[in-house]
Amino acid sequence: MKQVPAWLSVWAIVAVGCSGVHAADLPAAPFPSSAVAVTNWTGFYVGSHVGAAASDSAWNSISGGGAALAGGAFYGHGVSGNAIAGVQGGYNAQFGNYVLGIEGDASFGSINGLARCLRGTYACTSRIDELWTLAARFGYAAGDLLFYGKAGAAWADVNRRMVSGNFVNVLEESETRTGWLLGAGVEYAFLPGLSGKIEYNYADFGNRSLTMADQFGDVSNVSIGQTAHLVKVGLNYRLGAASVSAAPLPGVPLPQWSWTGIYLGVHAGGGFGSNDWESATGALLAASTSGGFPGRGDSSGLFGGGQIGANYQVGRWVAGVEASAAAADIGGYAKCATDIGTRRNFTCHNELSSLGTITGRLGQTWGNLLIYGKAGAAWATGSSDVQRAGSASRFTESGTRWGWVTGTGLEYALSPNLSAFVEYNHVDFGTKDTAYVDQFGNASEVGFKQKLDLVKAGLNYRLGSGAPTLGAGSDVPLFVKAAALPLGWQIEAGTRYWGSSGRMQKDLNDNVQPSRLNSRLIYGDQTGHSLEAFVRVDHASGLFAKANLGLGHLVSGQLNDEDYPSEVNYSNTISEMRDGRMAFGSADIGYNFINDGGRKLGGFVGYRSFYQTGNGFGCRQIATDFDTCGVPFPTNFVGLSETESWRGVALGLNVRAPLTERLRLEVDAAYLPYVNRAGFDNHWFRADINPQSEVGHGWGTQFEAILSYAVTDRFSVGVGGRYWYFATDSASTIFPREATTSPMQFYAERYGGFLQTSYKFGDVDAAETSAAGITKAPSRNVSVNWTGLYVGASVGAGWGRTTYADPFPTPTTGDRVDLGGALLGGQIGANYQFGHLVAGVEASANWANIRGTNTCFGAYPNPVVAGFDCGSKIDAIGALTARGGYAIDRTLLYVKGGAAWDRQQDQFNTVGVGGTTLANTSTNWGWTIGGGLEYALAPSWSMALEYKYFDFGASPVFATSVTPALDGVNLAPQSNRLQTVSLGVNYKFGPSLFAGD
Repeated sequence: MKQVPAWLSVWAIVAVGCSGVHAADLPAAPFPSSAVAVTNWTGFYVGSHVGAAASDSAWNSISGGGAALAGGAFYGHGVSGNAIAGVQGGYNAQFGNYVLGIEGDASFGSINGLARCLRGTYACTSRIDELWTLAARFGYAAGDLLFYGKAGAAWADVNRRMVSGNFVNVLEESETRTGWLLGAGVEYAFLPGLSGKIEYNYADFGNRSLTMADQFGDVSNVSIGQTAHLVKVGLNYRLGAASVSAAPLPGVPLPQWSWTGIYLGVHAGGGFGSNDWESATGALLAASTSGGFPGRGDSSGLFGGGQIGANYQVGRWVAGVEASAAAADIGGYAKCATDIGTRRNFTCHNELSSLGTITGRLGQTWGNLLIYGKAGAAWATGSSDVQRAGSASRFTESGTRWGWVTGTGLEYALSPNLSAFVEYNHVDFGTKDTAYVDQFGNASEVGFKQKLDLVKAGLNYRLGSGAPTLGAGSDVPLFVKAAALPLGWQIEAGTRYWGSSGRMQKDLNDNVQPSRLNSRLIYGDQTGHSLEAFVRVDHASGLFAKANLGLGHLVSGQLNDEDYPSEVNYSNTISEMRDGRMAFGSADIGYNFINDGGRKLGGFVGYRSFYQTGNGFGCRQIATDFDTCGVPFPTNFVGLSETESWRGVALGLNVRAPLTERLRLEVDAAYLPYVNRAGFDNHWFRADINPQSEVGHGWGTQFEAILSYAVTDRFSVGVGGRYWYFATDSASTIFPREATTSPMQFYAERYGGFLQTSYKFGDVDAAETSAAGITKAPSRNVSVNWTGLYVGASVGAGWGRTTYADPFPTPTTGDRVDLGGALLGGQIGANYQFGHLVAGVEASANWANIRGTNTCFGAYPNPVVAGFDCGSKIDAIGALTARGGYAIDRTLLYVKGGAAWDRQQDQFNTVGVGGTTLANTSTNWGWTIGGGLEYALAPSWSMALEYKYFDFGASPVFATSVTPALDGVNLAPQSNRLQTVSLGVNYKFGPSLFAGD
């Protein structure tokens, strides 16, 4: 792909040019010997991990009874994914710098996947609940850092199910599948006996035959291939390691907290899991021609509440009990009780309104850090409903469910009374039979199975005067700012609230005539609210790692569903959107080429994941096909849903710039050159295509900027914004009884602002390191001279809109196309400074991948063929601008404006009226205005955060005479407007930026 070298060149320019930049606060002399004591990795260890998993299932062939269900090809392919959590244990033996070992681990989750097989007539699902590995590890130790590879065996517990809206037969079986494993990782020993790791695993379970039986006893042999990818972040505890009461450096004692006492606290978090409606009696069983009630779906949402507990400490061990309760909004939908004759199904929905736990806790202290496990009872209150479109009956149930919980967490004492924690819980409510009753008194006994995985963060306050230190007569201080990490390390952890808006879009083309657009769905203006936790780890050498995990709700929006045509004419229906879900996460590792105190510029490679579900309720026709929702359908019925996951590799730049002593700017820009897109569509009124699986791959871009304020040396608050965009290069689906797939195009966009709080652990100021015998270079206020010639590279994102001059009556929607995408490029310029004022000129050019599609001319005179697919793609953008700014210390605030151009292809699809897809490529000239902030990171290097607005006017006219109504009509956009944000890195030639150098 051409994009990858372009990105790597940006990274390479920065890496090579910055290779001579050194940290001002790194000591010239070696660290004291105790700071570089080499970790001995020999010994037994146990630990836990969390992460993400993706699994690829290939349903290859079938023989036996199932082969007769549908003629033709059986093959179906699907990709699944979800979060995982688990435990590991092993043994290492170190020989010099080489480490050999063996490790076993177990990961748990609900890794659900869907494929359409048997010529699209069956929804073939796989769910991995457990994944086990046993592998040899071989690595190289560099001090406290261990690089390792691993290879061995893997086992997966997999449930397989084949359900159809076209046939009554339901095939199901579970298996334990064995395979082989390869992996690699990095592990770092933070303290004697305590280490953290990040690891990637690939497992191949081969292609095996599985015997599956339906409810009538007919047996089929199904050949299925399975692979899995896992990314894990974890902690390990080495048994018998030296006590952490030993100081990491002479004169730097570790606090020894007593956790004994009663505490109260608050927490908030998110949950995700699975709902299974497994069986039914009575009315709901009678409504299902399959003779069963199979319904399976995901569940997710947010919760928040409080807890009370008590701890008792003996030595380094802490035992306790805790009760927690929270308000919740966790739910999901599933297809169940299918009637093959009418091709309709019931929709099952479950919603939890509160949940809680009663647990015992057992943990071990590491200074003022407590690592613990917990187990006990769990409860949840909620309700379920089951209903079918067109039926007055609505079956409901409500009550309290009980189950069990197990989990693990980290708690850190910020002061003698106040502590913060992050925790993972796995909750299993088992399978319970519950009475569902409709408003007419009809009843069914339904077997419902539910599991949840919960991630939460919170604060605890210990009652009384606070916990004294264990060594009451010692010199260990009662209050410390943060954990005494080994010198050279800093950890920043925190939480964010993200308020966002966005859209999902899919364009469906015909499988026989691929250039013809059949349908388009836009889940637009989706308002989202999410909570996330994040962490970043930095080392004085320049190495850094960062990660985040977020969960949220999509609370409003509007769905436009267009068909070309539908029953008779062009159809455009709208539905109310609510009750959607989103989840996202990342894990990156990188190196700071510039690492000068708090000033950092680095490149990273990582993994990104984004999941969302949008639900459309009701249906109302706003075009001319009144056979489709001509009579509005009530909004208490969910009609359409789209669930999608985007997962891929990220390459990016990250910069941190301390604008003042307390104010810091951080910018993170990433390009995702390859992203897997897996999803499914739920037409809840049509059992034959519910769910409809979709597979594809493409690319993405993610950009965010954060301005944070240090309330203290440790605690910060901040505000920020982010923009995400994903698109497919290739995607498809297959419909029942079709021999070929239908091409598809997917877009996903999300943007908004967030608030954050964070807390730092480790090195932050000169006083602490001076106490350890290390003298840091003092921070200096410098006078920056911006005069001179510079050249640089940039990465960013862009979004915009094109509009069309519609000669026909104005349609309710359409005639405008929303665009989005990525930018990679460079700039060259010159500045001249006089006093605090800076004037300059700059020329820039960017490779771009900014695109979008929508519907034009929805009120075309012939309603049967109304609605044309129109869109644009921008592949290059450039500008020649003047700059004017004001310099303050290292910062230059500036505005800019001038001439601009883009290279753009506009398309207009007339296949529906007997024409072709018309394309016109042109260079459009216009103007741009914008502004930004440039910051001097090092003597010759600076970074720039920049926003620009572009107006390229109208595209050159092109037309067609394929129909009299279109003859002479301008099919090009009448306006092209674009906005961009970018992170630039500039190198200044000649004298240093710092006037005194």
